Amino acid sequence: MAWARIAGLCGLLVWGAASAAPAAEPAVAKPRFVAGTELRVGGTAFFVAVDREPGAVAVTTAHAFPLSELAKSQEVWFTLGRSERRATVSSRLWAAPGRPFSTPGATLRDDFLVFALDLAPTRVRTLPLCPADCAKVGRRVRIFGAPAAAPHVQDDVFGEITKVEDEQLEVRLDVPADLRGWGGGPVLRQPEGDVIGVLQAQWPGEDGLRLGIGPIDAVREALTRPLEGGLGRAFAHYGEGGVAASRTASGEGGEAASRTASGGPAREGAPADDAPRPSGSSDDPLRSGPLLGRAGALSTDLRLTIDYPADGDLVGDAEGFVAGRALALLGEFRRFDVILVIDTSDSTRAASGADVNANGVVGEDRLFGVFPTTDAGDSVLAAEIAAATRVLESFDPRSTRVGLVTFAGSPLPQPGAISIGRRGGPSAVTEQALTVEYGRVEKALEHVLERGPDGLTNMTEGLRTAVRELKGFRGGVSKTDPGSEKVVLFFTDGQPTLPYDGGAIAQNVRSVLRAADQARRAGVTIHSFAIGPEALDGPVAAVEMARITGGRFTPVRKPGDLVEVIQNVDFANLESLRVRNETLDQPASELIQKADGGFGALVPLAAGRNVIEVVARTTDGSEAREQVVVHHLLGASPDETPPELVALRNQVLQRRVLSLKRGRIEAERSRNEELRRGLELEIEEERTAAEARAKQQRRDLRIEPDAAEDAAEAPPEAP
Repeated sequence: MAWARIAGLCGLLVWGAASAAPAAEPAVAKPRFVAGTELRVGGTAFFVAVDREPGAVAVTTAHAFPLSELAKSQEVWFTLGRSERRATVSSRLWAAPGRPFSTPGATLRDDFLVFALDLAPTRVRTLPLCPADCAKVGRRVRIFGAPAAAPHVQDDVFGEITKVEDEQLEVRLDVPADLRGWGGGPVLRQPEGDVIGVLQAQWPGEDGLRLGIGPIDAVREALTRPLEGGLGRAFAHYGEGGVAASRTASGEGGEAASRTASGGPAREGAPADDAPRPSGSSDDPLRSGPLLGRAGALSTDLRLTIDYPADGDLVGDAEGFVAGRALALLGEFRRFDVILVIDTSDSTRAASGADVNANGVVGEDRLFGVFPTTDAGDSVLAAEIAAATRVLESFDPRSTRVGLVTFAGSPLPQPGAISIGRRGGPSAVTEQALTVEYGRVEKALEHVLERGPDGLTNMTEGLRTAVRELKGFRGGVSKTDPGSEKVVLFFTDGQPTLPYDGGAIAQNVRSVLRAADQARRAGVTIHSFAIGPEALDGPVAAVEMARITGGRFTPVRKPGDLVEVIQNVDFANLESLRVRNETLDQPASELIQKADGGFGALVPLAAGRNVIEVVARTTDGSEAREQVVVHHLLGASPDETPPELVALRNQVLQRRVLSLKRGRIEAERSRNEELRRGLELEIEEERTAAEARAKQQRRDLRIEPDAAEDAAEAPPEAP
């Protein structure tokens, strides 16, 4: 998921939780079905009692269930969270289906499905529907969903209704939340606990995350018009030609089922990522495109393509090269702009504690870090550069531009003082503008390492310079891409000591937080890495810049571990990716997954026809499969690798050569995975401790949200 970015007030969450204690049984389940051979997860569903057997129906969104795909399925089963425990199963629709809100002429109110159940639901409870006209501006609400990233049965978030219209409600969330897979979740009035609407869409607002809610009125009306006397209608009925014919004959579905922007018949089964068609104000988020910084459906859309080889290609090597892209997203394949922000302050000359340059010697500090380490190639700066180089390898130039910014800085010289070192120079420097020529970034990184550390720590200017490059503001040297996801990877080994000199810690932290809020308003996500003891002893700036922008904070106690930790950077939202030769029933011998969704693999081939299959799985259980057939003839001249894939192919081949030289492929992978798991546990412990210290530091420094102060801070200059 592009990620949602807001700054919230956690106290409101506590209030909401106290006002509505969780029930013994969950209220939601994950609907799953198989379309052809592909497993689909249809967001979230909830249950409503009816006076016909088996006593309940399931309600969810229409945009997660294209009717053309649902018609291919024998049944939909409803499971508790990501578990395999079934609550119930359905093979029919109780009422005429609504329409995805992205269908021409449709609205959030129209976007619903009501499933007839074959069995009475177990382990879940039904929810009451609120009466007509129960939605009021200012009303507190609670939203239930089955979380995508953890095996929990149910989670909840709280918010407040900010707009009430016949066709949609708008809710402002209290706190940041990852709502992927929550589409279809019930929105409950507080403290009454009855359903006021169905969660449909989200978009970032000026003061927090906004949610689009379909009013429950349409569902309430649909429940009064059951199909086949309450027995429901089989999914197969809604295959090609079935829907239009039945509605022409019977008029089912009413105005909501037949209305379009042009007055013609509704288009059934529109995919969830179709952009909503204009029918209102041009600045209405629900009329301005899919959610990648704007509004869009909350169901996960998993996109998988095999870019190489083409179906039917002839391959002469014993192992064939396969490349493609896999992303869990809400719209078209995303483009990314990523700025690497490197702390080059004087403290980064300290030893990292690891053999970063792999020369067989681990550098050590001399005279408490005042002079360079015994091996400058093992310094904290060297570890930052190595990590940046490693993460650069995980990007795909077809979809991602990368730039480089460094920051340090010096205080203003006192009268009569002698300026040395970096004094008077810029606190932050764009070393390389955004580019798809990664060789330029690598050279810039090498130059930074050769130049070495110097100066204090001006995090504020590092952030502002990165935002300037990403957004194309005055003073930047990069050409902006309005359609890209904008990301900062921020590395620091300390606490902010500028722009305010003289130990003004609180002022410097506030300055960083204002810069982070400006980044949030500019649509920039910051992932921060706090490296070493000093950064973790006072982590509030690093923790908060990530939280404010919806990014992730990563503590790295041992600077030398940074190179390993950076491999966890991922924008693709995938849980797993599998490439295998189905003919041989063998997996890929090598697989490289890029942070932005690109992948490359080497697959063993048999003589003759080979079926290569790629399977991608998201964190909420959705799967996508793609196959390509290639023919292997030893020694044959293969088709030329496309120029944009040559670098990826070389990376895969190089990794394969190294693996064969080691002669211990599986043992090496097992060992690395064990080390990585241990490191992840250590990171989680450090994150918890750092966030606690950040909270204490906020209290000690008396850093509180100050609207007047934030308003006084000028936003980034317009281009």
